[in-house]
Amino acid sequence: MRYGRGEARAWVRGNLRGYMTVLYTPFDSEGGIDEAGLRHNVEETLRRPGVGGLSVNSIHQEFWTFTHDERRRLVDIVLETVAGRVPVVVGCSDPSARNVIAFARHAERAGADLVMVWPPYYGPRTPAGVRAFYEQVADAIDIGMIAYSTTLAELGYYLAPPQVEAILHLPQLCAVQDTTLNFSSFAAMVERVGDRIAVSTSLEEYFLYGLMAFPERAAEFMIGSSRPVLCQTAAAPHCGLFLQAALRRDFAEAARHNRTIVAIADRLQSRYFARGFHHVALFKTIAGLLGMRTGGVRPPLSAPDAAEIEECRTILLEAGLLPA
Repeated sequence: MRYGRGEARAWVRGNLRGYMTVLYTPFDSEGGIDEAGLRHNVEETLRRPGVGGLSVNSIHQEFWTFTHDERRRLVDIVLETVAGRVPVVVGCSDPSARNVIAFARHAERAGADLVMVWPPYYGPRTPAGVRAFYEQVADAIDIGMIAYSTTLAELGYYLAPPQVEAILHLPQLCAVQDTTLNFSSFAAMVERVGDRIAVSTSLEEYFLYGLMAFPERAAEFMIGSSRPVLCQTAAAPHCGLFLQAALRRDFAEAARHNRTIVAIADRLQSRYFARGFHHVALFKTIAGLLGMRTGGVRPPLSAPDAAEIEECRTILLEAGLLPA
């Protein structure tokens, strides 16, 4: 690690900047991880404007379809390929605290900078039980830990601001990703815990709101972002231009770029978020149209239908992200 035990909060504030962007996992013809394709995707993602780090084993990467050995191997490949050039956050989420601990210890040994830990995503859960879950994990690891707060139905558990505050005594807890898709909820999280840990988001409109409404507390990074992969290209660097304007506090210019990004994302992604889920198979297909290696998806996901793909191709063409 690049910091000592209990120093992650200061390290995050001082070192994370820009988009911590998701990856997509390519599969080979037999359904295994395409390791060369994964290395390609790492490099291609790092070239996207505004990308300042990577978020590994997010929901976009289909981690729940992997064996434990595959999860570890994927982390090893990504960290070997990055070779310390940018910070890397490794998702270690699992319903079992013991599995989370094992994944987090492996990530730390492999050279990860931070780990992401969701609340348990299956089974009966109570606030006291979720707090005990995070305490058990934190007691067993040294690496900094990011918690995840979302109201999307696919996770099925909302880690509300009072619950995040209840685990602030854990020195490993250094940030929370708030993906509630609600400005009031996001503001409540920043107000409740943003003076002690970084409150981040994956979406530009919330990032911009945070900088404007909470200038002394706002994080200067976004985590778990897919729009740098799906809503821009090197020739049309919408996310990169947004980030530059936002960080220099040119809010009018940032808002202008954000409107462009949102107009694209609304048609490609947001309608599915409004229904409570990530259409990972479709998002992965879009990433493939824009230069990523893909190779299909594993069950229980299924391939998007031809009409969905053609609609997205048309959206990308109209946005100037694909050649006519």
